[in-house]
Amino acid sequence: MIRNTLAVVILALMAAASCARTLSERHILWQVDGEDNTVYLLGSVHLLRQEDYPLPEIYNIVYADAETLVMELDMDDLDPLQLQQHMMTSGLIADGGSLRKIMGDTMWAKAKKSADQLDIKLEMLDATEPWLAALTIVELEMMKLGFDAALGVEFHFLDRARTDDKPVRGLETAEQQIAVFDELPLDTQSRFLLKTLDDAQTIEVGLDALITAWRSGNIEAMQDELIKGFDGFPQVYDTLVVQRNQAWTHDIVALLNDKDDYLIIVGALHLIGADSVLEQLRKKGYSVNQL
Repeated sequence: MIRNTLAVVILALMAAASCARTLSERHILWQVDGEDNTVYLLGSVHLLRQEDYPLPEIYNIVYADAETLVMELDMDDLDPLQLQQHMMTSGLIADGGSLRKIMGDTMWAKAKKSADQLDIKLEMLDATEPWLAALTIVELEMMKLGFDAALGVEFHFLDRARTDDKPVRGLETAEQQIAVFDELPLDTQSRFLLKTLDDAQTIEVGLDALITAWRSGNIEAMQDELIKGFDGFPQVYDTLVVQRNQAWTHDIVALLNDKDDYLIIVGALHLIGADSVLEQLRKKGYSVNQL
């Protein structure tokens, strides 16, 4: 354990950088101390651009201190082909159905109009359930802007962990993650697909604001950019965010009873707002400090 030494290093790093940034600057990174160890929680942006590197130096410091890397999925043991196959099996419509039939003519017409404005042929997604169509559209639009999952925070540190022979663990399985979307009612999925298409019209502005807020640790701005996306969809928010946060908090408490230090990387959405993992840890009596 080098918690005390790490604290000195962090303070020295902050002092050295003070002339280049404001004293109020923070990171989407928190420290929680157990009885004999430290758990760091880093809010991730799953897709980034080459221009978003290098990452803040403090990320490297906490990575070096942690004996184990924990992410939403154990990506070190994840078979991409199996994941893709499972996603297709879950998200493709069986028995002659179609996205158009699920949505109905009125919703389909609205969705197609929005998709056409994005130069996306919605007919190409007609065999997919609405949740998979929505995820595909978001990824396509982000890729147009240069965002890439291979440049995301998770893959960056996964590559380092493999090089350093550092253990990697996951908080849930790929099957559990896919089920979060797949088990939503089809009407809810369809309405969320419409909102996704509407939001995609201004995705570039939203992403620029999100990355700026993420790099500067501006929690309030991140809440505005992320949580507002669930306006009118309380069931989606509860399933995608609240329930998973509760399950992860249980697992994180177990890690806080360990002796090793952990760096946990999850989507930034799970570390902001009243329902965040951090707030649930605070309710359990843990001191949570933003770095």
